[in-house]
Amino acid sequence: MRICRFPRVSLSDLIVRSAPNRGTATVQKIISEILPQLSPDDSHANDMTFTKGARDLLIQCSMEFLRMLSSESNEISEKESKKTIAVEHVEAALKDLGFGDYVEGIRSVVGEWKQVQTKRVNRGERMKNFGGVQATEEELAAMQAQLFGEAKTKMEGEPDSAV
Repeated sequence: MRICRFPRVSLSDLIVRSAPNRGTATVQKIISEILPQLSPDDSHANDMTFTKGARDLLIQCSMEFLRMLSSESNEISEKESKKTIAVEHVEAALKDLGFGDYVEGIRSVVGEWKQVQTKRVNRGERMKNFGGVQATEEELAAMQAQLFGEAKTKMEGEPDSAV
């Protein structure tokens, strides 16, 4: 029997290897969204571009920053014997890395994210409890089909009021 041995790879190595494509796309999207806003006057907003080298350097720097921030956040959570990195750990990591000025900004982003998540949960709960009754997707689809049928019948039964 032959035993295959795979090289020992850490989780961070896997993330680093799989992240470049996602990181590239994310940073490229940020560049394309923010770059027009950086022009002091609107006359040159569409003319601004990044060279490939500058874009690649920005992506590499961004990914390295995320690795440093993730690593520092992880160390802080481990010191507290936590298995999950929380917002507080990221805030502490930002301060430790000398980016404490950004903490207020991320707090507002986290607040907005929590509001969006609350709305999503509430919307899901409303659909689950539609009409005061918990309904499965199949039941909801049947109710929808019935309502469409009633609307069609009503539309077909009314005389044409167009002049």
